[in-house]
Amino acid sequence: MSDVHKITSLDSTWKPGDVVLDAEGNLRVRSEHPKWVWDYPNEGSLRDRFGHLTFPEGGLEEKDVPRPLTLLVREGRPVGGRQIEG
Repeated sequence: MSDVHKITSLDSTWKPGDVVLDAEGNLRVRSEHPKWVWDYPNEGSLRDRFGHLTFPEGGLEEKDVPRPLTLLVREGRPVGGRQIEG
């Protein structure tokens, strides 16, 4: 079994705030925007000044992020290979 969980589909398995590594080695963050569903990790923080989770506005469409994607962080915590249910 793999140490990480890879998701290759374009379905709604992703949650806003998910941090992934794409097939080209780039970090991407899932946004809440309906069209620009991924963002760059340097566009903002995943936490506001009070420590609550926040989500980026989005900058990339689904097709702009090369697959497969490897999930690294969910809900502000490293996943460590945890299986994901959509």
